Amino acid sequence: MADDSNRHERQPGKHTMTTAQHHTTRTVVTTSERLVLTLPQQGDAEALFAVHGDPETNRYNPHGPQRDLAQAQEMLDGFVADWPRDGVGYCAVSTREEPETIIGYAGLYLHTLDGERVFNLYYRFRPSAWGRGYAAEAARAAMAEALPRFPGIPVIALIRADNLPSRRLAERLGLVADPDGRVDEEDRLIHRMAEPKA
Repeated sequence: MADDSNRHERQPGKHTMTTAQHHTTRTVVTTSERLVLTLPQQGDAEALFAVHGDPETNRYNPHGPQRDLAQAQEMLDGFVADWPRDGVGYCAVSTREEPETIIGYAGLYLHTLDGERVFNLYYRFRPSAWGRGYAAEAARAAMAEALPRFPGIPVIALIRADNLPSRRLAERLGLVADPDGRVDEEDRLIHRMAEPKA
């Protein structure tokens, strides 16, 4: 068997984004029409806490909001470590107009669920960014960047049954709830990217 250990090495994104009016010093993973997705980096703990420490953004989170910056830093350390290890992970999301201001996080995390390697699709944004379609746009951009590099790995989303806004978004992105009502260990419904019809 050929050694393909470097097959998923990060090639895109080792640059800064410059347009006629906008510039970021962050490492760009991908962009969309309105958004810039960048690698999480040390120094982002306050921005991460602004999203993950807000009770409103965590209304359906089984763990609740983060309590302090130390929790945010611990989460950030994990986000940062995922990229060199897996070549993929969650991204900081900003608008093209303000590429240094993080409005949320979105992306794919490679892990194992019931013995199967899967991508967990994740999106969480500040309430001030809600209602503009940013979560869907960021999720689509993250999938478009990562999935061609990891063929055959399915996309799932773990969503509480009462989190109807997130479930509707997952459905718009092409994920469907498990027909048997399967849940993970935290009682979240397992949504899975629908197989393309032949």
